Amino acid sequence: MPEPRRHKLRRLMAMAFAALSLAAMSVSAVAQKAADEFIVERTFFRTTIEDRTVRLEGLVVKRADLSGKLPIALITHGKSSHLSDMLESKALDYAGPARDLARRGWLAVVVMRRGFGQSDGPMAASLTCATTSFGPRFTADADDLQGAMEAASKRPDADPSRVIAIGVSAGGAAVVALGARNLPNLRGIVSISGGLRMPDCPKEDVLVNAYKDFGAASRVPNLWIYARNDSFFGPDLVERMQSSFLDGGGDVKLVMYDKFGSDGHSLFTAAAGKLQWLMEMDAFLRFHGLPAAHRDNVAELMKLLRLESRQRGFLDRYLAAPTFKVMVRSPDARHHFTQFGAPSLERARNAALKTCQERYKSVEPCRVVMENDTWLGGEADGRDRP
Repeated sequence: MPEPRRHKLRRLMAMAFAALSLAAMSVSAVAQKAADEFIVERTFFRTTIEDRTVRLEGLVVKRADLSGKLPIALITHGKSSHLSDMLESKALDYAGPARDLARRGWLAVVVMRRGFGQSDGPMAASLTCATTSFGPRFTADADDLQGAMEAASKRPDADPSRVIAIGVSAGGAAVVALGARNLPNLRGIVSISGGLRMPDCPKEDVLVNAYKDFGAASRVPNLWIYARNDSFFGPDLVERMQSSFLDGGGDVKLVMYDKFGSDGHSLFTAAAGKLQWLMEMDAFLRFHGLPAAHRDNVAELMKLLRLESRQRGFLDRYLAAPTFKVMVRSPDARHHFTQFGAPSLERARNAALKTCQERYKSVEPCRVVMENDTWLGGEADGRDRP
């Protein structure tokens, strides 16, 4: 007996709804997979400094697909001139650079020093206009970083034999101070726009003298990255800091960009700035035999993307670029567009697709070919992989 028309219509609608639900579930599953690419753990590091137990706010990030013991990348923050900003800052603010280090195979460990965020306070060594030495302040900062490093080294997923320390602004000076301790497993220091500034009473000579002391003690390789239009630490001051450090016997490579944005001190946080310092950091890490952005599959990716050898720099920049990032291909498969440094894969994907579609007003859609470091674009001839 033929099925009544209204029953058939209901059945078709139910089938369509089921298909839509399944599609929604698939999208959710993909989103969840993307979200789970990193394991993010908010934590506290407990350490003892001068016979006092200190609790420091921290964040640990690693790739979800890695197991075993991972080398440690310690990351620390700058300092605002406003106490309220210092207290309201949090380790999660540095999840972006932590993901970038985790992508490279590191156990990324963010630490908030005393007096910042939810770490114990107050700051161990206050500064006034009467200050004639930054020694006590940098000693306290290095104590915090060493304590967090030692606490993180006890984790079952940590390889304490390979450690690097990365800091921005006042945190850059802090990691240089840590490097001057020559801890046996500390392999490298990366300081971005590093230094210590007192806007009400400049202490440039005091800062330069501190870097001379660092250089006299430090034998850990350093990488310092600045821009000439840094409103905190200009090129003349940086040159004095470098000369003092080198005169003391320190090992440092200085990278000085001509200009970045309206203020070079934003180099660490702006997406375009991150791309620059991440590429410099990768070269530094590779030189010292440490994990950096993966380039093992460059030849294969060049073929899949149909790039010529002269276009290799485009791919190198993408592989080094900050998370989250996406590459899309134009409908004619002749051009590629990227978006990087986004707060999520979805935001990166939408922005890259929008740019591509606005450029190529075609019936055929632009296509996502890479998300972070994962190839999604199928074979070079356009067919999906089995």
